[in-house]
Amino acid sequence: MFPPHTPKEMVKVTKEIGGDQRDEAISWFSHIYPRTRLSSWPAEYKPLEILQCPGETVFVPGGWWHVVINLDETIAVTQNFCSVTNFSVVWKKTVKGRPKLSRKWYRILKEKRPEVVAIADKVNLSQSDGLPASDSSSDSSSSSSSSSESGSESESANESDDKQSRKRRSGSSPEEGAKRRRCESPHSAAKRSDSNPSR
Repeated sequence: MFPPHTPKEMVKVTKEIGGDQRDEAISWFSHIYPRTRLSSWPAEYKPLEILQCPGETVFVPGGWWHVVINLDETIAVTQNFCSVTNFSVVWKKTVKGRPKLSRKWYRILKEKRPEVVAIADKVNLSQSDGLPASDSSSDSSSSSSSSSESGSESESANESDDKQSRKRRSGSSPEEGAKRRRCESPHSAAKRSDSNPSR
């Protein structure tokens, strides 16, 4: 994640570099991420890197640039959040980015939440909200992921699975490998040893 004041030019893949794939995470990790690791990357724009383990939730504050890569089989649930507190910012982004949705939302709010419609009517759509433009109308999101592992029936299969798992999780640096190992549950190790009928 990058703070909201990070210039768009620093964190977005251009059409010249990424072509039709410029909005794909793989393009970002191939072209932008390596730059963030250089000593010349400005300290005030250093990314906040998170390793989300199974069962954990991550909250992305409104306006923060973010990109996700799954290290294993993953199920993600994301949710955008809007309340009276951040409504003005979300409303402005929705009107500009998804006008058809904003009209439908307005009609429903008029019926169900007239006090929020009063806020919408006061929003100055031409005034800058201080947040960078994004490709989404969301102001914030969260996600939760989970992966599963099944035990195998033989010791050699377990050893093979463990080697493959370590190989997948080994990073390009000891620090990255340690981050990935942090997510390994003691329960999964016990499960693997319990599944071995010779013990």
